[in-house]
Amino acid sequence: MMRAFTKVLLGGLLLAVQVSAGDALLSNLPGTGSGTGSNLGLNPDGADRTKAVGLTMGGTAMPFVDLVALISNTDPGSELSGGIFSDVGGNPGVELAPFAPVAVGPNTPVGEVSITTAAPFTLEANTSYWFVLDGPTTTQSLLWETLTPNTAPVASAAATFDGYRFSSNGGTTWGASGLFNGVQINVPEPAAALLLGLGVVMLRRR
Repeated sequence: MMRAFTKVLLGGLLLAVQVSAGDALLSNLPGTGSGTGSNLGLNPDGADRTKAVGLTMGGTAMPFVDLVALISNTDPGSELSGGIFSDVGGNPGVELAPFAPVAVGPNTPVGEVSITTAAPFTLEANTSYWFVLDGPTTTQSLLWETLTPNTAPVASAAATFDGYRFSSNGGTTWGASGLFNGVQINVPEPAAALLLGLGVVMLRRR
């Protein structure tokens, strides 16, 4: 995993501690792209396709770090978007936190793309969420790739995997999907979360 230096203020002492950038809450990465998967956004056939992966948190709330998706693009250029949605009857419901759009360059080969929320967002304990990925409203071929072999994500002990949902009408209606797109959902590693929490507590006391 990538490493980052986190500065924590404890009782007036500034500490620089090396911690991991994130810990996987749900993942089937790394893996090999299959060359197929789920188109995102408006497609040449006129369908507006959207895909979502779901999970239910355990008894601990955790800050969301990012979602890493296995993406390819055969068009001149595209944009990956979406957000974190509530669960309504086993489907994405209300958008709780939009993702900051990410540009996907022209003729991009399959690779991992990180997308995060436009503002900090906490995944609450004992709550179900859908992480929705979408594309532009202009005709293009942005693809959220599956793996070879088609491999379901594995959840950590802190969450439960709830499957994938797929829409071909821009999220108006949803259906189940057995295509396991390449994905990893990250939260802070325990050491980083503890250090940051201690820093916040000390700052509040001061």
